Amino acid sequence: MFRRLWTGLPKDVSFPSDLKSLGYFINDEDEVRSIENPDYYFKYALSRNDRINRRQRFAFDHALEKVVHARLEAEALQKTPLPLGTSPSEKHVPIFMDPNLETKSRVVVIFGEVDKPLGLLAGRVANGRGGVNKGSMVSVVKQLRTQHSTASDATPPGIVLANVGQLYWWPDEKRPLTLSACSAVPLPSLVHEGVRYAREVNAIDGNEAHEAHIQHIFDKVLKKKVRKDAVIDVVAIGDTCTLVECFLDKNWDTWDSRLSSLLLIETICEAHTLRNVFFKNFLAKRSRCYLRSPDPVDMPLAPATGNESLCIAPLGVPCYSSSEESYVECVLIAALCPALSYLEDNALSPTAENEPITVMPRTQQELDEQGREEQTSLDLSDEAWARIDDASKPCVAVIPPEFLEEERRQAEMWKMYEESGEAPHPALVG
Repeated sequence: MFRRLWTGLPKDVSFPSDLKSLGYFINDEDEVRSIENPDYYFKYALSRNDRINRRQRFAFDHALEKVVHARLEAEALQKTPLPLGTSPSEKHVPIFMDPNLETKSRVVVIFGEVDKPLGLLAGRVANGRGGVNKGSMVSVVKQLRTQHSTASDATPPGIVLANVGQLYWWPDEKRPLTLSACSAVPLPSLVHEGVRYAREVNAIDGNEAHEAHIQHIFDKVLKKKVRKDAVIDVVAIGDTCTLVECFLDKNWDTWDSRLSSLLLIETICEAHTLRNVFFKNFLAKRSRCYLRSPDPVDMPLAPATGNESLCIAPLGVPCYSSSEESYVECVLIAALCPALSYLEDNALSPTAENEPITVMPRTQQELDEQGREEQTSLDLSDEAWARIDDASKPCVAVIPPEFLEEERRQAEMWKMYEESGEAPHPALVG
């Protein structure tokens, strides 16, 4: 008899985790380009086998992450393992923060998206057009370094970069991963399904989930590392907005006197889901949200009660345009200067409140005309298509007619089985 051995399975692929060995470099415009052809950005589709593509992406992301972390450290931020006091060799979640946080009169804490590694804003920008700094928290930190903390303190505010995404501990390399990255770790073979999650192995104490990490940042980092008379600004991006708002809604009595401003990037948390009246009042008066929109940056879109003509729900917070139309991860990049300036303005004027927003309802005709103008302004030339990086292009596949015919036959057989209760002979299906 024949038997299959584990050794007969194809070996899993591996890639080096540095840009040069992967065939890339960072050019003078801070963009990652191919060494072989500097006109090209990162190429994801190396093979028809997507496992190979994901393994390359896994190595590339780690290489890019190391570059970003080195730049954040060059901005005087310190990588700190959580829980505080944990050794880097033990299970931990790394965050970045100023080493002298205790001396700061204002602290800005930033919660990124739930699927982003520490320090990354938008992968399509960091490894594509725009560059590493622009697509990462480096640009945010640099902008905050130019601000004043308060009216009486001209030094820049302290910074805490939370790590909402990387909460899956990978024991092989003793570092945390995002949920998407953990599916691309090395496996015994190229055809293995993956690694099963084991709480005792992969969970990190106090940071088992996104909500737990947010609570850990507030209760174990900000309470211990930020002086009691300092004010705190909170920035939340994407899905994290809802988690942060829910936490503050439940714990507003504790943080009411500490928060100066709240900046939300593409929140979907509607006001009626919140219960704390005082927190809702803070949202309306000392908070701001930036949304995806084709309108010019910083253009008012909706008051706290929403704007039905633009399909903006009553989010309980004034909403402004970011000028970014498509991607949530690019909203803060597009609105970086006015968004962070809002935090500084509130810090310099502790009693200031949001100015009333008056938005004229837009008719369907106006919206249709705007859409036609955007369509006619698109550059549809071959040159414009060539300038787009691979990650931003739609996936196009060619399916053989025989495959489609077989799928049709299978669907027809299932239909006959459901009607008669008997499996039809394949020869009877045309």
